[in-house]
Amino acid sequence: MNHRIVSTVVVIILALFVGAVALFATTAASVAPQEGTSAAPDNPHPSARHTDDCMECHSLELQSIPETHRYFGLETCESCHQTTEAVRVPHSIAMGDSRCPLCHGEPARDFGMPVGHLQYETEECLLCHPVSSTGYDKQPPPAGLSKSPTNDIPHALDGLFEDCDQCHHVETRTTLPENHQDFGLDTCTECHEATASDSESAE
Repeated sequence: MNHRIVSTVVVIILALFVGAVALFATTAASVAPQEGTSAAPDNPHPSARHTDDCMECHSLELQSIPETHRYFGLETCESCHQTTEAVRVPHSIAMGDSRCPLCHGEPARDFGMPVGHLQYETEECLLCHPVSSTGYDKQPPPAGLSKSPTNDIPHALDGLFEDCDQCHHVETRTTLPENHQDFGLDTCTECHEATASDSESAE
């Protein structure tokens, strides 16, 4: 009698153990990286001391990895995220990298940095984005906003309105966006055009 009870208990324990193993395997398979089965983002970072440890920037604490990645080791990163060439700076940085946010600091703008990059310091930009060998001597377009919709100038561009600075930058007060405040007056019309009616009235 006792032998049957012991045998039954052992069978139940074994069944529970096998069931637990099967459940764990199924769960692990559903969240583990599957090579070649998903369009995972490429790794755009050059191999450098600052970027060898993925966890410096990608962690749950920084909210920069998915919840399902929390148990993956560093050695698994490359099974899904293939190394690719980083986006290179296509223009001169003679003005200094401290000015990068003037053009790229607003994620919603054309050429704006990804939201996830806002946590980085300006001096870190060039760690991942080297200057292009074919564009190092080229001047960048104003604010990198050449493809963004811009407001038309709602008035004539002569007489009182000939000098934009008269209204848009008076002493310490300004109506210009922060990333426009260092632009010369001769660059305004590169992005902003007078409306047709105003142009006609000015003639």
